Amino acid sequence: MRQLLHRIRRRRSRLTVVPYLGYVIDRYDAPRARVRGRVLRHAAAGLEGSVPAWRTLAESLRWFVSREVVGVPVTVTSDQETVRCVSDDEGYVEACVAVAAGAGSRTRVRLQAAGAEAVVGEAAVLPDSRRPLVVSDIDDTVLVSAVTKPLSMVKLALMGDPSDREVVAGMDGLLRDLVGGSTVFYVSTSPWNLYHRLMAILSWHDLPVGPLLLTDWGVSLKKWVTEPALAYKRETITRLLEDFPNHQVVLVGDSGQHDAEAYAAVARRHPDRVRAVLIREVQPSPHQQARDLADQMRRDTVVPFVVGSPETLAAAASDLGLVPR
Repeated sequence: MRQLLHRIRRRRSRLTVVPYLGYVIDRYDAPRARVRGRVLRHAAAGLEGSVPAWRTLAESLRWFVSREVVGVPVTVTSDQETVRCVSDDEGYVEACVAVAAGAGSRTRVRLQAAGAEAVVGEAAVLPDSRRPLVVSDIDDTVLVSAVTKPLSMVKLALMGDPSDREVVAGMDGLLRDLVGGSTVFYVSTSPWNLYHRLMAILSWHDLPVGPLLLTDWGVSLKKWVTEPALAYKRETITRLLEDFPNHQVVLVGDSGQHDAEAYAAVARRHPDRVRAVLIREVQPSPHQQARDLADQMRRDTVVPFVVGSPETLAAAASDLGLVPR
């Protein structure tokens, strides 16, 4: 009995590093992978295939209540070097580690927290191409989120099977055509706690899979905190521009939240780096500001800024030479 209790306590206290898909940057003379993960205690296990709603809900809630572990030394090892870092006050770790130049769409690294087993993480390798990178929002841009129906939105986010999520008609094909031989980065204000569910949904619907750049949602007895959407998206996209100084970007979003404002701010500051802004107009659109911004951007900058239906965006992308005719 004593040994059994010891095993149970040990299992409950076991640490693990949850790796997120990173990416290989080209801002240095040699390739380096930007790798991110989170040190957790008893993280949730992933679910595959069709499962009962209660199991999906249980898994989702476990990701939200998983205990992050602060101040844990973590080593990140590639085929070139080992980098050491320490988990921050939310359990996150980030490292930039040298990797070998080579073919392939992914490179692998090993992450190991002190006192935990090593795990394998991956970083996306950009194709040897000068096609623009694609930066896209997720909710109401490529996936229907039911944002105007809070209960339905929560059900989809926490309980729905990947097959339950509906793709925005026309946006899936547009995104595939835009990505082509390039890479997509999903910049979303969804929390990291939903990372694995979002990855499963993208894969299920055969949407282009790329690094997810999400936000940290903090929960306490007094408040629920998330980073301001506009500032977060502006800063995250700016960092991508810094990581890929030789690439332009196509920014894809919707008119329902702050995509238009964030993308306009980036385009004004970096007009030579933004190839186009494509904003899906949510119907009925709660934000006329998206169209007003498009008019203003046409007057003030040379960056194509298009607001409209998926068909309108696809036609504009074709006219700009971003997708096949």
